[in-house]
Amino acid sequence: MESEFVDDLMHHAEEVLALYSISEPAIEFIRHNENMTFKVTDTSDDKQYLLRIHKPATAGLFGIQHTLEGLKSEMYLLQGLSQKNSLRVQKPSVNRAGQFVSEYTANEFGSCYATLLEWIEGSTLTLQEDNIGQIVFALGEKLADLHHFSRESALPALTRPVYDAARIDSAIEELKYGIEASLYSQEHYEIIREVLEYVKGQLRDLDAQQEWGLIHADVQLGNVIITNEGPCYIDFGLFGYGYYLFDLGSASSILPSELRQTLLLGYASRSTFTFDQVRYIEGLIFMDIFISYLFFIHDFDRNGWIKEDAAKVCDTLCRDFLAGKEVYYSF
Repeated sequence: MESEFVDDLMHHAEEVLALYSISEPAIEFIRHNENMTFKVTDTSDDKQYLLRIHKPATAGLFGIQHTLEGLKSEMYLLQGLSQKNSLRVQKPSVNRAGQFVSEYTANEFGSCYATLLEWIEGSTLTLQEDNIGQIVFALGEKLADLHHFSRESALPALTRPVYDAARIDSAIEELKYGIEASLYSQEHYEIIREVLEYVKGQLRDLDAQQEWGLIHADVQLGNVIITNEGPCYIDFGLFGYGYYLFDLGSASSILPSELRQTLLLGYASRSTFTFDQVRYIEGLIFMDIFISYLFFIHDFDRNGWIKEDAAKVCDTLCRDFLAGKEVYYSF
């Protein structure tokens, strides 16, 4: 059954690639999660690409980022970053019609969109690298570069997800389902709600500090590639408008506690960040955690991890945070 599933996905990839000027494509299936993703090699010139068919594996992963305007906005950002050499990113490729976003229709799931990006050769971050301190410092620098680009560039309004107080309000409402699904108790839900209400107050402080703009919003190990020129961020599929410290929170969460200060020092070397802002980062880590529950909360095949995670986060980290204790190095 698994083989047939992959064969079906490969068939979709072949049909989409017919829309592009790739003479002799060799296709490798990567995964099907928020998108169907494939590594594509044009055997005529050895150029490599990442093909994404924007059909999430579960409904909870679908969002404005999968719409035509959302994808055009992502391609606009990647073009802008490439042109200014602010960061090395996966440059988008046009189809035969000269468009960065292709429309694709399949009998199984109807119409969706596809994009083709430059493949960046390297290895996924494992945290076992010999020069991990240098890598983490550079990751902080590169997040600062991304946020500097957002501050300094005259960008049009983009159609992207927004990570703000309104998103917290909707999350508080949506997270009630976790009680019904027995993923956490009423008591734990009340703790989550109290933390998120506190974070909303923090966001008001950050509004006054002008800490808002375009963020990656999905920093995780699989989205960091180590190249010969250093680390780079990939997969801007969830990028949108949010608080810059949200990215620092996401990046901190993937690192062991002893490397987190190194990340912050790298960021501070190219920004106005001070360590007084760590309390805000803690709040934004909680925001990130609880929003991530919503991607899977209705998917019974994929939501089992939430039960264990919610118990751990609510019983220790949330209680300490609400008591005013520092938890940044405890996540």
